[in-house]
This record gives sequence, structure tokens and C-alpha cells, in this order.
Amino acid sequence: MANGLSQMRALVAAATAVLFNAMVLAAPASQPAYRIYPLPNGVCKIAGNHAFHGGNNAETYDYALYIWLVLGGEKPMLVDAGITDIAEMNRGAAHVLREPITQDPRENSRAQLAKFGLKPEDIGHVLVTHLHFDHVDDLLNYTNAKVYIGRKEWQDGKAVWGHGKVMRAFNNDPAWKKRLVLVDDQQILPGIESFWVGGHTPGSTAYRINTAHGKAVLTGDTISLLANFERKVPVGVYANLDECRAALDKVAAKADIVLPSHDPGTVGRWPPLPKNTPRYTIRAIKVGECRVRDYITFQDSQAQETSTYYLYIWVIEGGAKPIIIDTGPKYPEEFSKATAAYIPGGVKQLPEERTIEALARNGINPADVSHVIASHLHSDHYDYFDAFPNAKLVVNRTEYEQSRGHIAADVAAALRKRPEALQLVEDEDVAPGIHVFPLGCHSAGSQGVLVQTQLGPVALTGDVVYKYENIEKDRPARTPDERACRAAMAKIRSLADIVLPAHDPLTLTRWPDGVIGNAISSQGKPRAKVGLYYFDGWTGKTHHIRQRLKTEFANRGHAIAERMVMIYAWNENGGEAILRPQRPTGTRI
Repeated sequence: MANGLSQMRALVAAATAVLFNAMVLAAPASQPAYRIYPLPNGVCKIAGNHAFHGGNNAETYDYALYIWLVLGGEKPMLVDAGITDIAEMNRGAAHVLREPITQDPRENSRAQLAKFGLKPEDIGHVLVTHLHFDHVDDLLNYTNAKVYIGRKEWQDGKAVWGHGKVMRAFNNDPAWKKRLVLVDDQQILPGIESFWVGGHTPGSTAYRINTAHGKAVLTGDTISLLANFERKVPVGVYANLDECRAALDKVAAKADIVLPSHDPGTVGRWPPLPKNTPRYTIRAIKVGECRVRDYITFQDSQAQETSTYYLYIWVIEGGAKPIIIDTGPKYPEEFSKATAAYIPGGVKQLPEERTIEALARNGINPADVSHVIASHLHSDHYDYFDAFPNAKLVVNRTEYEQSRGHIAADVAAALRKRPEALQLVEDEDVAPGIHVFPLGCHSAGSQGVLVQTQLGPVALTGDVVYKYENIEKDRPARTPDERACRAAMAKIRSLADIVLPAHDPLTLTRWPDGVIGNAISSQGKPRAKVGLYYFDGWTGKTHHIRQRLKTEFANRGHAIAERMVMIYAWNENGGEAILRPQRPTGTRI
């Protein structure tokens, strides 16, 4: 009896183990929550009858071209490859375009990927919606990527509208043939599903991608504008109208979020933000430079060699008033003496790079600034706070408590005059869409700033990250606690894919106009406030020139300039005029 009971228990245990293993095997693997970034690749205008079936030819609609960067998987991926040969596309699509495609150099695929620290060879997968030129022209740049194309698109369309150089590569080059993956209605990667929609082309394919906001469907050109979907009116350029109509229903059944291929409004809607949260831009303003020894830049280096650092002010624009992150040094000579051992030669500043003058060049009056967020309380990051007479000084609580005995004299005086200006923070919103979070590492209370932009969240790191190489190649800066800095960098990576280190000149290469987070190129748009400002050499303050002086400036600007240190003018097209007379010795305005 005892033996029988033991055998029974063993059988039950074995059966339980088999059932448990079967349940584990049957359980769906957890799906990544991908992050999707629509990266502008050009703009054009389309006639109403091409934007909508039955549309009015007299109407004109703006179209945006995108490449869609998808992060959060094992490798970065793209939906559609982008376009470089704009002239050829305009020639081939002239019958559809009301105004031809234009592409700012900052909108080509290489430039857009560089903003994320990526190169074309870093892309692991390219998901193609269809084989039209503007969706595959750059495909051959992604030399390490698997390429996913709808089976029907490949079989039915490659000889009709497939891009010549792309088709030659996939038909004749063994390396490209090996990377081609033909897809049907299926899961192609964890959390990513392809499904046929047809309509625009016989084999057009949409992709459903799991995100933190739900299932997002990237539709391809079968749904080009959100208005096509919302009005249930198909596009006006199609191979099969019935398929276009059916695709509207199919996408509606599968999507929590619809991301059409060419809607310029996408960057104002995606990713979703809480109601009334602005989508800001961040302006990087250079206020000097220096050379810093490598053993400071990298924990793993003992080298005495130096590399160039830029000093920046970061201006957050798009809210009610501008917000500044870090102020630049007020007394660069004193800072240079104190840091001579590892910053040989000290800080170099052109006259127009002094904080007040640099802000004036960008149309920023310090009196308009609502907050100055100090990433930490080292002098080159906060000691010009007294120049902002109406701003709060936002400091991490730990940082302030550990530094209160040696606050910069001018800042301390400003806070005695306006004690309500001090705002101590921990992990919280400073304004809608602007969040500070503790990092430590560089100093006990160093803090980062997370800013919501049109491109998504952007993290400003302060001196926790000096250069992109620190965070992109996992090389922490010099610190007494390397583990704390690695943890801080991991936290930054978890919050944002776009990171702005404190001192890297490369920022102005990745963002050539110095504006971060603006999804649509700023070329041809005003750089800042339209108007005239001058720096008063007697008071050290910047003032807006009254309207009556604008007229006088237009008539005899140089005569006025003799009485000022600098005049800056911005016209409505963003053109900039800078006059740099000698410092005044006589009358001031």
C-alpha cells in the first residue's frame, strides 16, 4: 500500500510538472513596448483629388515625408527607408505633386538618425510598406538590416513600380537576397505584426506595433492623412479603390493609434501627452569653450591629452515664458583659475558668447525668463542667476542643502532679496512637460531635466554626462563612485532616447541650427522673437528696442550702434543682422 501511494504521488508530481511546463511554453512571451519616432524626411503639397478620392482639385494639402524610427527591441529598426534623390522623385511624381518635394539637409535619413546617436549600419530591420520611390530610395544604406516586404508587393509590384537600384540589388546581389524577408499576415518580430492592406499598391503592407500607448498601426500610403481615416474617405492615388475602403475598416479593427504615412499633424499628436502639455523646443546656445583633460572626461583614462568642451545655456521654448537650464559662468576668469589643473588654458569666450549677449542674439530677454533650472551648483552652471530678475532658481534639495554654505555671492544676494525665488525640488514637474529627476554622480544632488518635444522626450544630463561618448559607449566620467554614475546613465537611458550631454560640441553637429526637438525643419522660419535688442554697456543689461527705434534703426542703424555695444535684429524670415561696434565711451540710450 505504501509503495502504491508513493508511486501515485510520483505520477501526480510528474503530471503536474508536465502540465506546468506546457503552460509555460504556451504562455505568450512578453512583448516589448516599442517607441516610435516619426522623423521628417521632406515636405510637398498634393492636390485635393489626389489626397482624397473624389476630392476637389482646387484644394491643396500639405504632405510630410517620414522615416519611422522604432526603438525598444534588440536592434533599432525603421518603417520605410527614406529618400535622398529628391530630383528623381519629383520627376517621377510630377503628375501628382501640386508643389514638388523639398528636403532640408537636416532632414535626410543620416542626419535624422544621428540625432539619436545612430548610423545607417546600426539599423537591424527595415519594414517596407510598399515599393514606391519615396519609401525605399535609401534602402541600400542599411547594409546590416533585414528587409521585410509584403509577399504580394514583391511578386506583383517589383517589375511595375519597384525602385531600379533597389530591385537590382535584391535580384542580383547574394548579400541583399539573403537579407530579404517576404511577409504575409503574421508576427514578424515580438510585438510587431505585418498585415496586407493593398489599395494604394496591390501589395501595400501595414505594421501593427506594440507601444506603451497601445497598438499603433503604421499604415503606409493606403491611409496617407489622418483625415482619410477619420472621414472614411480613401486616398485619391490607388491601384484598387475597394481595397482602400476595406483597409480603412481593417486598420480600425486592429489599431489603438493610427499613424498615417504623410500627415504633417502627426508630430503634434504623437506620442500622446497629457492635455495642455506643450511640445517644447530646446535651444542650445554656446557661451564659451575650453579644453579638458581626458582623465576627467573618462573614468577609464589616465591620459593628460585634452578634448574640446563647449559651455551651453539651454533655453526651453514653447511655453508661456522661456525656461533656462544652467546659466554659464559669470566670472570665467575665476572659474579658469580654480580648474587650471585639468582645464589648461581656461575658458575662452568671445564677447558675444557672454551669457547676456548670447541670449540677446537669440531674442531672449532675461527679464522674461520664468525659471532657471540648475543641473547642479558648480559655478559655471548657475552663478549668473542674478541676471534673471523674475525667475525662480530650481535646485535639487540635496544639492542645495550640501552647498548652502558656499553659494556664489551674487546668487546669495539675489536670493536674500527674493527668497521666494528659491524652488527646491526632488523628482517632480517644474512645468507641464518639464520634469526634473535626481541623478547624483557628479555631485550629491545633480539633477537631470526631461523635456517633452515634438520628437518625444529629451533628457538634459548636466555634468553627469559630459559627452555623447560617456553614455553611448558606456564610459562614465571621472567620479569617486563609478557605480552611482553607471546607475545615473541607466536612468537617463530609461527615460529618453534623445540625450543632451552638458558639454559636447557634437550637439551642434547633430542639431546644426542648435534647436532640439523641433520635428519639422526650422529653415525659413523665425529663429526666435522678431525684434531688436541691444546690450547696454553701462548697465550690463539687455533691452528691447522700442518700435520707434526700429524705424530709426532701419534708416541709420550704424549711428545708433555707435551708442550701444551690440544690436541684434531678426526679420520675419529668420535672417539675422549683427552689428559689433566698439564698446561705448559716451552717451548711452
